[in-house]
Amino acid sequence: MNKVDTITNKNKINSLKKYYSISKILLILNPFMSFLYLSVQSVKMGSTIPQLLQQDPKFTILFLVSMINPFIAYLLIFVQNKINENDISYGIVNIVMFIIAEILLQNMLYIILFGTILYKTLKVYNISIKDSFKEKLKDKFLMSISGSLVVIGLACICLFATIRISI
Repeated sequence: MNKVDTITNKNKINSLKKYYSISKILLILNPFMSFLYLSVQSVKMGSTIPQLLQQDPKFTILFLVSMINPFIAYLLIFVQNKINENDISYGIVNIVMFIIAEILLQNMLYIILFGTILYKTLKVYNISIKDSFKEKLKDKFLMSISGSLVVIGLACICLFATIRISI
């Protein structure tokens, strides 16, 4: 690889790091935004936040969903560290799992954000999702996605509750 390719690749990696940083910030801020929304709703209804959470299960689910996102941000730190250690497959597999979790949580913003991160990561490191899953299936797959499985489990519970409420 020549000097121009190395500089171009470093620029792409730095650009990708910005996406990871932005997503971690948004994921961490999510509970605060949810709390602010719940505060406004409780003032509108003339009650406190705990009373609001007890009265309307939709707000309770919203609150629970927003509390899952900082855990995803925490896991994203591990993903980024693994990518920096050249375990790109670990990162790809977990980002796909995060997208699945966000689909279950019905968070469109994060679906788009993780989709963009996945696309950029695939392009920068020139790897495919299929190859990443094949590589991880051979090497400690469940250990690689254990954190993501917890998130998906919590997302399934929230989805089930949302479906039950809407019936």
